[in-house]
Amino acid sequence: MDRFDRAHDAPRSGRGLTARGCAVLCLAEPHAELATMLILQELGLSVDLAVDPESAVRWVQRARYELIVVGGAPMVPGSVVLRLRHAAPDARIVILAEDAVSAEDLAPFGVQVLGPPLDVNSLMQWLWPAS
Repeated sequence: MDRFDRAHDAPRSGRGLTARGCAVLCLAEPHAELATMLILQELGLSVDLAVDPESAVRWVQRARYELIVVGGAPMVPGSVVLRLRHAAPDARIVILAEDAVSAEDLAPFGVQVLGPPLDVNSLMQWLWPAS
C-alpha cells in the first residue's frame, strides 16, 4: 500500500465522526512519517499525508487543518513555511528538524521546531494537543 492509499483508507486512518481534528503530515523519511501518523491518530486526529512540502501547501489551501507537521532532509525551505502560515493562520505548525534549525528565527511566525533526537516520547510530548 503506498503513501496515498494509507492516508485515504478510512477504516485504517481513524477518520470519522470521532476524530478530534485534522492534521497534514509531510516528512521525507517514510518510517518517521508512518510512526508520526500513528501517533497523531492515537491522539485522535485524522491524518492526511502530503508527498512533498509543495503538496502540503496545496492541501492546506484547500482544507482546514489544526496541525501541520513537516520536516526531514532536505529541510523545509523558509518560503514554504511562510506559505503554510499564510494558508493556515490559526493552525499549529511543527517542523521536525534532523539538523540544527534556529527555533528563534521561526518563532515570530508561530512555528515550533522539534530538533534531534527525535523519538516517540519527544514526539508525543510535542504533538499532544495544548489545553
